[in-house]
Amino acid sequence: MKNVYLINNVKSGGKTYLEYLIPALNSLRNTYNCIVLQTDQTGLSRQDAEEILDYPVEQVGVEVFSNLASEIVISNDAWAGRLLDDSNFGIFITHGNVGMPTKDEYYYSELTSYWDVVIASSQSGFDLVKTGLQRYRVDRKKLKCLIADGIALRSDMRKTTPVATLPVKIPGFFDAAPASNKTSGDYVVGLLPTQLGICPGGASLYENLQIVINAVKSQVAHAKFILRPYMTDLAHPTLKDLCSQLAAYDWITLDKPGTSSTAFYQQCDTIITDASTGGVSFMLNSGKLPIYYVPTTEQNNPTVDIWLQQMNNLLPIAKNSEELKELALGFSLLTPADSYFIYKKFYETQYSNLPLPQDVFHDLIENQHESMYCQSTIDSFGNITERD
Repeated sequence: MKNVYLINNVKSGGKTYLEYLIPALNSLRNTYNCIVLQTDQTGLSRQDAEEILDYPVEQVGVEVFSNLASEIVISNDAWAGRLLDDSNFGIFITHGNVGMPTKDEYYYSELTSYWDVVIASSQSGFDLVKTGLQRYRVDRKKLKCLIADGIALRSDMRKTTPVATLPVKIPGFFDAAPASNKTSGDYVVGLLPTQLGICPGGASLYENLQIVINAVKSQVAHAKFILRPYMTDLAHPTLKDLCSQLAAYDWITLDKPGTSSTAFYQQCDTIITDASTGGVSFMLNSGKLPIYYVPTTEQNNPTVDIWLQQMNNLLPIAKNSEELKELALGFSLLTPADSYFIYKKFYETQYSNLPLPQDVFHDLIENQHESMYCQSTIDSFGNITERD
């Protein structure tokens, strides 16, 4: 029976990121010898991971990854690709359910370029991965200097195929506007910044928190806020200082560490984020709308520009405080039917006709680059070959 290794290695990823492996494991566990490897940096014990997966888990050090040879490897952590021998066929599962307006012009291709297949869970994510890899490979050939720190055991100048699937973590499609499952009668705005360092300079929600709160408060005076920092930012000095300042106000609270995203969503009428895919997760789980605050900065950023074009007329986006005020007021007046119209349009644009991830994983294991789902392949020169 063929081996398939599944790697859980996202730093402080906990249950959230482990769950990205579940569709692959569930579709393969009865056909292949699946071996789940987990490192200590995930923040999960072996017992916790086994309970979530309902499957045995081996707790290992990262050095074990480099000992794998001629195997199939599926990972939720892009960095782990640098530790794999070239003989392995590697599949990386990207995070989230939509592309992100990040500052990285290569869309993290300095990491994803080590993989043979990159699973993107939306049409926008697929397009950004594809464009980023193409740009990275061209510049890498020219400059010879776009190499991540440290020594890689595997070439990043290989044939890589982005594959679009339905999100590995997505609720079913709502046939009508869902009933509210809010836990209070207040108008609550969730503040969901993405990880520090992801957004272009000046575009992070942390940097714009005062602008965002004042804009909302000017239109919805009774609004209350819940700030949910990115998990790895909780110990950052900037965040600690910010939290001490916010403690003076009784209309804003800090989401308790360990609170599930579902529980957070249930408290909110809307969510404001800078780049987090959690904004779309909120919409997919509740039928209610997020606001993406993506202010114009002095930097010319191709990834942000592409994302804004992708999301035009699909997501509520504010580029300055005046646009945010208009959205905040409009959101307070929206009917469930209004929100559902936008939700449905987004869903159909991003996910229509995408295959189920479990179907994709099985075919990739059997056929690798010859899989029916490998339609666009980027070679080491950045050339894209489209299959007929």
